[in-house]
Amino acid sequence: MNKLLIISFVLLVFFCGYAQEDEKVTKVEVVNQFDEVEVHEKNEIRLNALDLIMHPALSLSYERILNESNGYGVSLFANFGDHDATYQNFSITPYYRFYFLNRKDYGASGLFVEAFSSFSSVDFDEKQNSNSNEFQIYMGVGLGKKWVNRNGFSFETFVGVGRYFINRDTDNYSHPDAHGRFGLSIGKRF
Repeated sequence: MNKLLIISFVLLVFFCGYAQEDEKVTKVEVVNQFDEVEVHEKNEIRLNALDLIMHPALSLSYERILNESNGYGVSLFANFGDHDATYQNFSITPYYRFYFLNRKDYGASGLFVEAFSSFSSVDFDEKQNSNSNEFQIYMGVGLGKKWVNRNGFSFETFVGVGRYFINRDTDNYSHPDAHGRFGLSIGKRF
């Protein structure tokens, strides 16, 4: 009986030691996996091709990447055409993004949620053909997805909606309550 207890004890110690050794190797692999996600290019500039196609407008964005899960930036929009698709003439839109499900080595890619605000010059009175530019502020949230290749080129698609804070209804015209943001952007990290 003593021999059976000694053999059982030796086997138990052997298997426990072997199991702990495997666990340590697994932890080292996980740490090395997260080290590879470090983002080396911290800046990205993008052109929203959807605004360029829908109406003659230029929409450029700059993003500073903090780490593989966060980034902040600013978008600049300038409308050079009529107001068939948007009331905005010019806007500056700062944003902050949270990236999720970014399993790639490039970091700051994948599904994202953003919070944004916008400071805009708008023209709601297009029916009377008068120049009634006014200043508007809106805040909102957006959802999108970004892909980045090995050379640092990016493609993203996003949609968002924001609510205007200044809403002055007059007898001549009324303001919309919300504004949408849509995009198909192509960019480059550097």
